Amino acid sequence: MKKTFVIFLSALIFCSCSKKQITPPMAKNFVQTNGECVKIGGISVKTNSPLNTEKFKQFKWRDDELGKIQNSHEPDAIDKFVKGAWALAKDYPDKVSGYQDIMAATEDYEYLGQPDKARTLAKELINSTAPERFKIWAKGLLNRLDSIGKPVALQFTAVDGREVNLANMKGKVVLVDFWEDDMELARVKAAYDKYHGQGFEVIGIYCYQDRTQMNNILKEKGYPWPQFFDGQNGKFTHDFGIDGEHMFLVDKKGCLRFDNVRVGDDVHPKGDTTSFEEKISELLSEP
Repeated sequence: MKKTFVIFLSALIFCSCSKKQITPPMAKNFVQTNGECVKIGGISVKTNSPLNTEKFKQFKWRDDELGKIQNSHEPDAIDKFVKGAWALAKDYPDKVSGYQDIMAATEDYEYLGQPDKARTLAKELINSTAPERFKIWAKGLLNRLDSIGKPVALQFTAVDGREVNLANMKGKVVLVDFWEDDMELARVKAAYDKYHGQGFEVIGIYCYQDRTQMNNILKEKGYPWPQFFDGQNGKFTHDFGIDGEHMFLVDKKGCLRFDNVRVGDDVHPKGDTTSFEEKISELLSEP
């Protein structure tokens, strides 16, 4: 009987250890107060705020810890991040952070050269209880991933009145640039000036909600290519599953050839060693 009990106890200890929490218990210094305000991680609220609850503190702790897991660079970091994000969405269905983390993870998988995992996660998001806007985005992501090597449909009236239709731009190499600020546009402009005479074009799609900011940037910088104001959660960000700044290159046949393009030479998706300008030059050299 004693031997049986020892075996049972050992099995119980093993099971308890194997079910490790994705995030550790809350650190003692995560919540601090001076009597008037309460600091919960990186935010500060009044002591009488509706956010000053144990439930919100636990939520904020878990969400912050997930961010650390995502950026840890461990081999299985994104897998752990996904597991934690689904748990967060389940435990806090009134918060969108878990679903936003899932969106981020699909893009991480794409950047890490794991499009199959990105597709699987997007399909799981579509079939989940996520708010509809996340499902719409996931469908757009699948559309973009499945468009590699295929013709891309994109048509609009630019902010300056120009009519733009990718179907009419065959024979050109086109950079489709979803942008929010002008941090990378100087490099895009340099490439435009260098290759435009050889058949390189740029289409700008502004995917932030501040139209005034867009107008001010365009007025100050004078970028010559057509621009479209899509705002946040606009038509094209939905169609292509875009969440923030993103670029892709379309070849002379109108097909999406290079997705997730980065202008910085030190930033590339995993396995991609071809620079921004090398991609453009490669497509321009094709018949």
